[in-house]
Amino acid sequence: MRQRFKHIIIMFYCLFVTHFLHAQSSRIDSLKKALTLGKADANKINALLDLCNSYRFSYPDSSLGWARQALLLAQKIKNDTLIFWSYVGIGSSLYPLGNFSAELDNAYKLQPVSKRLNTLFSRGYSSGSMSDAYLNFGEYNTCLYYWRKVVYICEREAPRELPAVYGNSAYIFARANQFDSALFYGKKAFNELSKNDDLKKDIYNIHFYNSNISEAIGEAFAGMMKFDSALYYCHISLQHAEIIDMRFNTIDASNAIAKIYKKQGLNDSAIFYCKKVLSLDGAPKRYPISVLKTATILASLFEIKKEPDSSLKYMHLASDIKDSVYSREKTSAFQNIIFKNKEKENEISIATEKLRSQYRMYFLIAAFIAIIIIAAIIIRNRRIKQLQIIRNSIADDLHDDIGSTLSSISIMNELAKVKSPEALPLLTSIGESTAAIQENMSDIVWTVNPNNDHFENLLQRMQLFATEISDAKNIRLEFNSDASLNNARLSMKQRKNLYLFFKEAINNAAKHSGAKKITVRIYKKDTAIEIQINDDGSGFNTSGSFNGNGMSSLKKRSDELNAVYYINSQINSGTTAQLKFKIT
Repeated sequence: MRQRFKHIIIMFYCLFVTHFLHAQSSRIDSLKKALTLGKADANKINALLDLCNSYRFSYPDSSLGWARQALLLAQKIKNDTLIFWSYVGIGSSLYPLGNFSAELDNAYKLQPVSKRLNTLFSRGYSSGSMSDAYLNFGEYNTCLYYWRKVVYICEREAPRELPAVYGNSAYIFARANQFDSALFYGKKAFNELSKNDDLKKDIYNIHFYNSNISEAIGEAFAGMMKFDSALYYCHISLQHAEIIDMRFNTIDASNAIAKIYKKQGLNDSAIFYCKKVLSLDGAPKRYPISVLKTATILASLFEIKKEPDSSLKYMHLASDIKDSVYSREKTSAFQNIIFKNKEKENEISIATEKLRSQYRMYFLIAAFIAIIIIAAIIIRNRRIKQLQIIRNSIADDLHDDIGSTLSSISIMNELAKVKSPEALPLLTSIGESTAAIQENMSDIVWTVNPNNDHFENLLQRMQLFATEISDAKNIRLEFNSDASLNNARLSMKQRKNLYLFFKEAINNAAKHSGAKKITVRIYKKDTAIEIQINDDGSGFNTSGSFNGNGMSSLKKRSDELNAVYYINSQINSGTTAQLKFKIT
C-alpha cells in the first residue's frame, strides 16, 4: 500500500513538472514570436526583458544578449524606466556567467538612471545590484552597506519583497561566514513566504525563493559542521531548482551537497553529485565558475581515492575551464567594447535628435517673439500716428479758435481804450493779461505740435526767446549747445517742462538781476541733459523768502522732469541756475 501511494505521488509530481515546463515553454515561444512580429517600441522591449528573466539562470548568455538589445531600443525611445530594467537584466545575466567586473560596471551605470526615476523599485534594485557585485568580489562590508539599504526600503515600503530580501540576506551572511545571522534571516525568509498568499499563486517564484533560501540555510549549517541539516536544506534547494529548470541553482546546490559528502568521507556520493553537474547540457560553457568548482572537487576526490588518471582528467578539465574563462573574458571584453560603441552611437543619435528638437523649439520661440515684436511695433506706430493726429487737431483748434478769440479781445481792448479814457488802467491790465495768455497759448500750441519733437526745434525756440528778451533789456546773450543734442528726442511732457523752466529762469535773470550778460550752456552727458544759466547780476540771498511765483515755478518744473535742480547765488556775484535730467 505504501509503495502504491509512493508511486501515485511521484506520478502527480511528474505531471505537475511536465505541465509547468510546458507552460513555461509555450510562454517563451509566444515571447519569441512577438519579437519577430513587433516593432521597436515598449512592447518589444518588455518582451526582450521577459525573455531575459526567463533564461537568466538557464541560458545566461542568451539572456545577456536580449537584455542588451532591450537597452539599445530603450535608449532610442528615451524611456528611463525601460533603460533601468534593461540594466537590471544585464546585471542579472552577467552574474551567472561569472563576469563580475562587467557586473560592477553595469551596477554603476544603474545609479544615475535610478536617481532620475526615484521610485521604490529603482532605489531598491540599484542598491541591490551594487551589493551583488561587491559580494562576488568578496568585499562583504561594502556588500552589506548597500544591502542594508535594500532591507530598509523593503521593510518599510515593499513587504511583498521580504522573502527574497531576507533570503538574499541569509546567502550574504553565509558567504561572509556569519552563520548565525544567515540562519536568522533564512528563517525570517521562510516565515514571510508562508504569510504571503499572493506570492503562493506565483509557481515560478515560489520554487525560486524556496531554492535560494534553502541553499543559503544549507551553506550556513555546513559552515557550522551540522551536516545532516545542511544536506536536508541543500536537497530541498536542488529539488526546487530542478522543477523550474534553474540550472544555476542546480549546479550550486549539487556542488554544496558534494562538498558536504566529501567532508563526511562519503566520496562516492560526492562524485555522483559532481557528475550530475557535468551531465547538464552546456554547463561548462554557460556556468564556467560553478563548473570549475565541480571539476576541482572531482580532482581532489579521485586523488583521495588513489585514482590518479581520473584525478588528472578533472585537473585538465579545471585547467581548460580556466583557459575558457580567460578566453571568455577576452571575448566578453571585446563584446563589451562593441556594445559600448553601439551605446555611444545610440547616445550620439539621441543627443543629435535632442539637439535638433531644441533648435526647432528655439526657432519657433524666436519666430513667436519676432511676431510679437513686429506686432507691438505696428501697434505702437499706429498709436503714435493716432496720437500725432490728435495732437495736430488740438494744436490747430487752439491756434484757430482760442488764438483768434484772444486776438479779437486784444483788438477790442485797444478800441475800448480810445473810447473810454476813464477805464484806461483797467483796460491796460486786461490787455497785459490777454497778451500773457496769448504767449502761454503759443507755447502750448508749439509744445503739442508733433513737428517740434526733435530737440533741435526746442533749442531754436529757446534761443529765439532768450534773444528777444535780452535784446529788449539791452543784455548781452551767449547761447551754447552741443551738436549731439540735435538728434535727441524728448517726450511732450519733458519738452514742455524744460522750455517753461528755461523761460522762467531767463525772465528772472533779465527782469530782476540787473545783469549785463547772460550765459546759457546746454549739453548732453551720457543719457542725461544738463542746462546751466549764468548771469553777472546783483545776486540774492538763496536762504531768504521770495515773493511771487518764480522760484516755486522753477521747482515745480524740475520735479515734473524728475531732475536735479539747484540755484547758486551770492550778493553782487551773479546767479547760476542748473538743471539735470535723464532722457526717457
